[in-house]
Amino acid sequence: MGLVMRPPVSLRYKLTYAGRPAGEETLVLEAVRHGLRLTLTAEVTLPLPKTRQRWVSEMDPAGLPRRFVERVEGRETRVFELEFLRDEGVVVGRGREDVVLPYVVDYHDPLSLIYALSRFEGAYAMFHMVGGRAYAERLPDETLEMPWGPVTARVFRLRPGIGLVYYDPEGIPLRFTQRLGGHVFEARLERLERGAPEPKSKERRGRRRRRRRR
Repeated sequence: MGLVMRPPVSLRYKLTYAGRPAGEETLVLEAVRHGLRLTLTAEVTLPLPKTRQRWVSEMDPAGLPRRFVERVEGRETRVFELEFLRDEGVVVGRGREDVVLPYVVDYHDPLSLIYALSRFEGAYAMFHMVGGRAYAERLPDETLEMPWGPVTARVFRLRPGIGLVYYDPEGIPLRFTQRLGGHVFEARLERLERGAPEPKSKERRGRRRRRRRR
Protein backbone atom coordinates (compact mmCIF):
# COMPACT_ATOMS: atom_id res chain seq x y z
CA MET A 1 0.00 0.00 0.00
CA GLY A 2 1.12 3.57 -0.55
CA LEU A 3 0.15 4.71 2.93
CA VAL A 4 2.62 3.45 5.49
CA MET A 5 4.58 4.78 8.45
CA ARG A 6 8.15 3.92 7.47
CA PRO A 7 10.99 3.36 9.95
CA PRO A 8 13.04 4.85 11.40
CA VAL A 9 10.85 7.61 12.78
CA SER A 10 10.52 9.23 16.23
CA LEU A 11 7.37 11.11 17.22
CA ARG A 12 6.90 13.31 20.28
CA TYR A 13 3.42 14.16 21.56
CA LYS A 14 2.02 16.69 24.00
CA LEU A 15 -0.65 15.24 26.30
CA THR A 16 -3.68 17.11 27.62
CA TYR A 17 -6.58 16.07 29.83
CA ALA A 18 -9.72 18.23 30.02
CA GLY A 19 -7.69 20.91 28.23
CA ARG A 20 -4.93 20.91 30.88
CA PRO A 21 -1.30 19.81 30.33
CA ALA A 22 -0.99 16.10 31.16
CA GLY A 23 2.56 15.14 30.20
CA GLU A 24 4.45 13.93 27.15
CA GLU A 25 4.91 10.72 25.20
CA THR A 26 7.13 9.47 22.41
CA LEU A 27 6.42 6.85 19.76
CA VAL A 28 9.42 5.32 17.96
CA LEU A 29 9.26 2.95 14.99
CA GLU A 30 12.45 1.03 14.17
CA ALA A 31 13.46 -1.66 11.73
CA VAL A 32 15.02 -4.62 13.56
CA ARG A 33 16.55 -7.87 12.38
CA HIS A 34 13.33 -9.84 11.97
CA GLY A 35 10.79 -7.09 11.42
CA LEU A 36 9.73 -3.91 13.23
CA ARG A 37 9.67 -2.56 16.76
CA LEU A 38 7.25 0.13 17.92
CA THR A 39 7.93 1.66 21.35
CA LEU A 40 5.77 4.08 23.32
CA THR A 41 7.11 5.84 26.41
CA ALA A 42 5.00 8.31 28.38
CA GLU A 43 5.04 10.49 31.48
CA VAL A 44 1.36 11.01 32.34
CA THR A 45 0.44 13.55 35.04
CA LEU A 46 -3.35 13.60 34.54
CA PRO A 47 -5.69 11.94 35.33
CA LEU A 48 -4.20 11.00 38.68
CA PRO A 49 -2.28 9.04 39.79
CA LYS A 50 0.81 10.08 37.84
CA THR A 51 2.31 7.23 35.86
CA ARG A 52 5.34 6.34 33.78
CA GLN A 53 4.52 3.98 30.95
CA ARG A 54 6.50 1.98 28.44
CA TRP A 55 4.91 -0.22 25.79
CA VAL A 56 6.88 -2.24 23.25
CA SER A 57 5.52 -4.20 20.29
CA GLU A 58 7.89 -6.45 18.35
CA MET A 59 6.31 -7.19 14.97
CA ASP A 60 7.07 -9.32 11.95
CA PRO A 61 7.64 -7.64 8.54
CA ALA A 62 3.88 -7.77 7.88
CA GLY A 63 3.15 -5.82 11.08
CA LEU A 64 1.73 -8.72 13.09
CA PRO A 65 2.97 -8.82 16.69
CA ARG A 66 5.37 -11.43 17.99
CA ARG A 67 5.70 -9.96 21.49
CA PHE A 68 4.12 -7.12 23.43
CA VAL A 69 5.22 -5.77 26.81
CA GLU A 70 3.45 -3.09 28.85
CA ARG A 71 5.06 -1.60 31.98
CA VAL A 72 3.22 0.99 34.08
CA GLU A 73 4.81 2.61 37.14
CA GLY A 74 2.61 4.61 39.50
CA ARG A 75 1.38 3.80 42.98
CA GLU A 76 2.47 0.30 42.07
CA THR A 77 4.35 -1.26 39.18
CA ARG A 78 2.47 -3.45 36.73
CA VAL A 79 4.07 -5.48 33.96
CA PHE A 80 2.07 -7.36 31.36
CA GLU A 81 3.52 -9.43 28.51
CA LEU A 82 2.04 -11.24 25.52
CA GLU A 83 3.84 -13.69 23.25
CA PHE A 84 2.18 -14.52 19.95
CA LEU A 85 3.48 -18.00 19.07
CA ARG A 86 1.87 -18.62 15.70
CA ASP A 87 3.94 -21.70 14.88
CA GLU A 88 2.89 -23.31 18.17
CA GLY A 89 -0.71 -22.12 17.85
CA VAL A 90 -0.92 -20.28 21.18
CA VAL A 91 -0.83 -16.82 22.74
CA VAL A 92 0.88 -16.71 26.14
CA GLY A 93 0.07 -13.91 28.58
CA ARG A 94 2.10 -13.13 31.70
CA GLY A 95 1.18 -10.68 34.43
CA ARG A 96 -0.75 -11.00 37.65
CA GLU A 97 -2.10 -14.21 36.16
CA ASP A 98 -0.56 -16.37 33.43
CA VAL A 99 -2.87 -17.38 30.59
CA VAL A 100 -2.54 -19.49 27.46
CA LEU A 101 -5.00 -18.95 24.61
CA PRO A 102 -5.32 -20.70 21.25
CA TYR A 103 -3.93 -18.78 18.29
CA VAL A 104 -6.85 -19.18 15.90
CA VAL A 105 -6.70 -15.79 14.11
CA ASP A 106 -4.08 -13.10 13.57
CA TYR A 107 -4.14 -10.96 16.71
CA HIS A 108 -3.02 -7.39 17.34
CA ASP A 109 -1.80 -5.57 20.41
CA PRO A 110 -2.52 -1.86 21.07
CA LEU A 111 0.64 -0.67 19.26
CA SER A 112 0.50 -3.02 16.29
CA LEU A 113 -3.11 -1.87 15.87
CA ILE A 114 -1.90 1.73 15.47
CA TYR A 115 0.58 0.57 12.84
CA ALA A 116 -1.99 -1.58 11.02
CA LEU A 117 -4.52 1.25 10.95
CA SER A 118 -1.90 3.61 9.48
CA ARG A 119 -1.86 1.38 6.37
CA PHE A 120 -5.62 0.80 6.12
CA GLU A 121 -7.41 2.51 3.22
CA GLY A 122 -10.95 1.15 3.56
CA ALA A 123 -14.07 2.40 5.32
CA TYR A 124 -14.50 -0.23 8.05
CA ALA A 125 -12.19 -2.77 9.67
CA MET A 126 -12.27 -5.29 12.49
CA PHE A 127 -9.10 -6.27 14.36
CA HIS A 128 -8.79 -9.27 16.66
CA MET A 129 -7.32 -8.37 20.05
CA VAL A 130 -6.53 -10.70 22.92
CA GLY A 131 -9.76 -10.68 24.92
CA GLY A 132 -11.93 -8.96 22.33
CA ARG A 133 -12.18 -7.07 19.07
CA ALA A 134 -11.49 -3.52 17.94
CA TYR A 135 -13.60 -1.85 15.26
CA ALA A 136 -12.36 1.04 13.11
CA GLU A 137 -14.64 3.33 11.10
CA ARG A 138 -13.32 5.87 8.60
CA LEU A 139 -14.70 9.38 9.15
CA PRO A 140 -14.48 12.41 6.84
CA ASP A 141 -11.01 13.90 6.49
CA GLU A 142 -10.15 16.89 8.67
CA THR A 143 -7.53 19.62 8.43
CA LEU A 144 -5.32 19.84 11.52
CA GLU A 145 -3.14 22.84 12.33
CA MET A 146 0.26 21.35 13.13
CA PRO A 147 3.46 23.20 14.18
CA TRP A 148 4.71 22.95 10.56
CA GLY A 149 1.41 24.03 8.96
CA PRO A 150 -2.03 22.65 8.05
CA VAL A 151 -2.28 18.92 7.28
CA THR A 152 -5.19 16.99 5.79
CA ALA A 153 -5.73 14.03 8.10
CA ARG A 154 -7.47 10.70 7.67
CA VAL A 155 -9.67 10.13 10.72
CA PHE A 156 -10.74 6.82 12.25
CA ARG A 157 -13.12 6.16 15.11
CA LEU A 158 -12.10 3.19 17.27
CA ARG A 159 -14.52 1.15 19.35
CA PRO A 160 -14.80 0.13 22.12
CA GLY A 161 -13.54 3.21 23.91
CA ILE A 162 -14.83 5.78 21.39
CA GLY A 163 -11.36 6.99 20.50
CA LEU A 164 -10.29 8.96 17.42
CA VAL A 165 -6.99 8.58 15.56
CA TYR A 166 -5.75 11.07 12.96
CA TYR A 167 -3.11 10.14 10.35
CA ASP A 168 -1.27 12.27 7.83
CA PRO A 169 -1.09 11.13 4.15
CA GLU A 170 2.06 9.09 4.93
CA GLY A 171 0.45 7.21 7.83
CA ILE A 172 2.04 9.23 10.65
CA PRO A 173 -0.31 9.45 13.68
CA LEU A 174 -0.93 13.15 14.28
CA ARG A 175 -3.46 13.05 17.08
CA PHE A 176 -5.21 10.62 19.43
CA THR A 177 -8.28 11.43 21.52
CA GLN A 178 -10.24 9.35 23.99
CA ARG A 179 -12.92 10.14 26.55
CA LEU A 180 -11.82 9.25 30.09
CA GLY A 181 -13.86 9.96 33.20
CA GLY A 182 -16.09 12.52 31.51
CA HIS A 183 -13.19 14.44 29.94
CA VAL A 184 -11.12 14.16 26.76
CA PHE A 185 -7.57 12.83 26.91
CA GLU A 186 -5.54 13.96 23.89
CA ALA A 187 -2.09 13.26 22.45
CA ARG A 188 -1.04 15.73 19.75
CA LEU A 189 2.12 15.46 17.66
CA GLU A 190 4.62 18.24 18.39
CA ARG A 191 7.80 16.97 16.76
CA LEU A 192 8.75 14.44 14.08
CA GLU A 193 12.26 13.13 13.45
CA ARG A 194 13.23 10.77 10.65
CA GLY A 195 16.37 8.71 10.18
CA ALA A 196 18.63 6.64 12.39
CA PRO A 197 19.94 8.27 15.58
CA GLU A 198 23.33 9.95 15.44
CA PRO A 199 26.31 7.97 16.82
CA LYS A 200 27.17 8.75 20.42
CA SER A 201 29.83 11.40 20.93
CA LYS A 202 32.33 8.89 22.39
CA GLU A 203 31.94 6.69 19.31
CA ARG A 204 32.55 9.66 17.00
CA ARG A 205 35.64 10.72 18.97
CA GLY A 206 36.94 7.16 18.83
CA ARG A 207 36.63 7.14 15.05
CA ARG A 208 38.50 10.44 14.81
CA ARG A 209 41.32 9.10 16.99
CA ARG A 210 41.63 5.97 14.85
CA ARG A 211 41.81 8.07 11.69
CA ARG A 212 44.54 10.28 13.17
CA ARG A 213 46.66 7.24 14.07
CA ARG A 214 46.75 6.07 10.46
